[in-house]
Amino acid sequence: MTSSTSLHPIQNTNKEENLIVTLQTWLQHETKLPLIDLRSHTEYQTKRLKVNERIIVHLPFEDLQSGERSCELPPRNVQFAILIPSHTNMDLVHELFFGRKSKATQQSRKPWFVLQILIENESLWSDAEALNLVCKEALDPLCQARLWKPDGMVENTLLPLLQDKFKSESCESFTIWDLGSGAGRDVCFLAEELKHISTNMSKNFTIVGFDNHKGSAARSNPFWKNRGVADVTASKLLNLQHVHLLHDAIQEEKNLVCLYAVRFLNRTMLRFIASCTNIKGIFAMSHFCKETKDSEWNFEHPNVKHVLERNELEELFSAENGWETLHDSICMDGDHGRTLIHFCARKM
Repeated sequence: MTSSTSLHPIQNTNKEENLIVTLQTWLQHETKLPLIDLRSHTEYQTKRLKVNERIIVHLPFEDLQSGERSCELPPRNVQFAILIPSHTNMDLVHELFFGRKSKATQQSRKPWFVLQILIENESLWSDAEALNLVCKEALDPLCQARLWKPDGMVENTLLPLLQDKFKSESCESFTIWDLGSGAGRDVCFLAEELKHISTNMSKNFTIVGFDNHKGSAARSNPFWKNRGVADVTASKLLNLQHVHLLHDAIQEEKNLVCLYAVRFLNRTMLRFIASCTNIKGIFAMSHFCKETKDSEWNFEHPNVKHVLERNELEELFSAENGWETLHDSICMDGDHGRTLIHFCARKM
C-alpha cells in the first residue's frame, strides 16, 4: 500500500510538517482521533471518508477562516486530526490552528490540539478505496457528527422531558426558549434531536435563542443553517435584565412549553419566571452552584455573587409558587472541578 505522504506538494518550514501522517497511521491511532475534513463543500459531497466508530466532521477551511463555523470546533484541550486539500497554504493552516495570537484581536490564545495532519492526494484516496472507506453519497445535514457537546443538563435531563412531551401531548405546536443562548450550541442540539422525532409525529416546534449581545445571532444563525435546523430555530435580541420585555414576549407567545438557562444567571429574571402566572410547562437551569447549603465557593471565576446557593432554585420554584421539582442534582463542570446545579421544574 502506498504512503499518503509521498505525493503531497506542500512545502513549509513550520513544525506542522512533522504531524503529517498516512491514512493508515490515523486509522491506527490508539485514541481514535476525530477528523476534521477541511475540503470545500463540493469536494466533500463528491466523495468523503466514512469510517465506523470514528467522528469525521466537515468544516470547510474558508468557513473556519471567516469565523462562520468556528463554534463547531472542539474545546482546545481535545485532540483531533485534520484533512487538508493539497492546494492549501500551510501558513494559513498554521495561523488558524497553531497560532498563539488572534489575528483579529492580537490577544494571546491557546492553539488547537491538532495531533495529526492528512494531506488529500491520489495516494490517500487509493488507500481509502482499498479499505472500502470512501463514501460518495450526499450527507444529510441532520446526520452530521459533533465535535462539541451540549450542556449535560440539556442532554441528559431536558431533552428526555421534551421528547416525552412531544410524544404524550396532543398539541401540534411547541415553542422552547433558551435564555442567554450565546453561540447557540444547546439550541442546535435540541433542535437536531427533536427534529428527528417531530417529522414522523406531525409536530411543529421552534427553539428561540434569546441574547442581549448583537453578535450572538451573527454566530448562531449560520451555525444553525449549516447544521440543518434553521427552519426550527430563531434568534431574538432582548436584554433579559429588563423583565418587562420578557413579560411582553411571554404574553405574545401562546405555545411556550419550556424556558431554560445555561450558565446565565439573572436573579431578577428568575424571580419573575418563578412567580409569573402566564408561564406553563418546564423551567430548567444549569449553573454554578455551591455543593451544599454550608459550602464555601473557593474559585476565582465566577465570583461568588454569581453563584447559586444550594437551595436557591428549589425555594424559588416551590410548590407554594405552583411548581413541581422534576430534577435537582449537583455535578462537576469537568474543567476546573467547579460544582454545577442541574435543575428542572414543571408548573403545576
